[in-house]
This record gives sequence, structure tokens and C-alpha cells, in this order.
Amino acid sequence: MDLKKILKKHDLWLAGDLGGERADLWGANLWGANLWGANLRRANLRRANLWGANLRRANLRGADLWGANLQGADLWGADLQGADLWGADLRGADLQGADLQGADLWGADLRGADLRGADLRGADLRGADLRGADLRGAKMPFHHFQVVPGGVYWKGIGDVTGDLSNRGYRYKIGLNTIRPSETFSDDQRETCSYPGLHVATRAWVEQNWDHCQYLAKVQIPLDAKINNPWATDGKASVDKLVILEVYNMKTGEYVTEQFRGGEKK
Repeated sequence: MDLKKILKKHDLWLAGDLGGERADLWGANLWGANLWGANLRRANLRRANLWGANLRRANLRGADLWGANLQGADLWGADLQGADLWGADLRGADLQGADLQGADLWGADLRGADLRGADLRGADLRGADLRGADLRGAKMPFHHFQVVPGGVYWKGIGDVTGDLSNRGYRYKIGLNTIRPSETFSDDQRETCSYPGLHVATRAWVEQNWDHCQYLAKVQIPLDAKINNPWATDGKASVDKLVILEVYNMKTGEYVTEQFRGGEKK
């Protein structure tokens, strides 16, 4: 593969000149490649292997990097505006100062990535794994879902025992908190942080927690601690919540009175 020739033709294609051709590097093995400052705007790099590649200051605006392997890649100062990074592997990548505005990072693996000073405004981080990522000084996107004190949300509860249990917690009508021995996890890099009590919209709960027996309507106390993850897939966590009402998940039947006093009647 003559990479220099491909890049030259790509430049002509971007300029609309004769003989130009879009860079098609779908599935290409570019392990450790030196692409410093390369113009790969709108290039096809789907599933490309860019492990450890030097992409410093590269122009990857609007590039298709769906499912690409960018583990340990050097993307310092790279332009990734509007790039498709859905499901990309960016573990340990250097993205310091990178422009990721409007990028699609749905389900991307960013564990241990260096995102200091990166611009992520407008980026889609739903389902992305940001554990261990360095986000100091980064410009973050608006939350797709955000819990606020006093707000009313929903929660799936109930296991095979038929009571209001979930992940070892025994819930009741009224105030519920994490255990006194637990320290609430407020790490916004964690999609499903724990310890914490998870809440979401009713539609999300009915779609994703339909295995639960009950659907609980909850309110967040004004003094509750809240973790709204940057990579939320539709839920957030709190250290306390008040269960207002309980419904049968399958039938929609109002069953709150069955649980007054803490035990099913």
C-alpha cells in the first residue's frame, strides 16, 4: 500500500481536482504509522488498525473512524470535529488539546485516555467508557440526561423474591439511602457508578429494566448527592431517593399500598 500516493490523491479529491480520489483505508493496517499533520479529512478509516500511530495535529475532521483501533495513538492537537468514532478503541490514546466537537463517541473505549484540554462540546459520549481518563481542563458536552435535586424520575425494582429489592438493597416507600458503610461514587467518568442508587426516565426504565417486577416513581431529595455521568446511557445515580409510587412493570397496576411499612402485604 502506497500511503503517500493515497494521501496525495485524497488532497486532490478534497480540492475537487482531476485525478483525486477519497482515501479508502477501511480495515487498513496502519500500526505505528507516522501520519503527523496528515490531511485525512473525511477519509474512510473504518476498522483501521492505528495502534500507536502518530496522528499529531492530523486533520481528521469528519473522518469515518467507526470501530477503529486507536489504542495508544498520539492524537495530540488533532482535529476530530464531527468524526465518527462510534465504538472506537482509544484506550491510552493521547488526545491532549484535540478538537472533538460534535464527534460521535458512542460506545467508544476511552479508558486511560489523556483528554486534558480537549474540546468535547457537542460530542456524543453515550455509552463511552471513560474510566481512568484524564479530563482536566477539557470542555465537556451537555449531559444527554441530567438528574437535579427535587426532580422526579423512575427506577426498576424487584427480583424473584417479589419484594422491593435491587442489587442487595431492600427498598421501602419513602426515603431510601445507600448503606452507612458505603461511600457514594461521584466519578462522572463511570457510566454506572457504584455505590449509588440509579434512576432514569420512565421510557428508559421500561426499555432497559423490563426484567424488574416493579416500576417505582421516585423523587430526589434537595440535599442528595448526584452523579450525572458524562457518558450516560440514560441513567444517573444518587445517594438517596424517596419512593413515591410503585407500579407493576408488566401490567401497569398501581401497587404502592402493598409495600406500605416496608414489606409486601
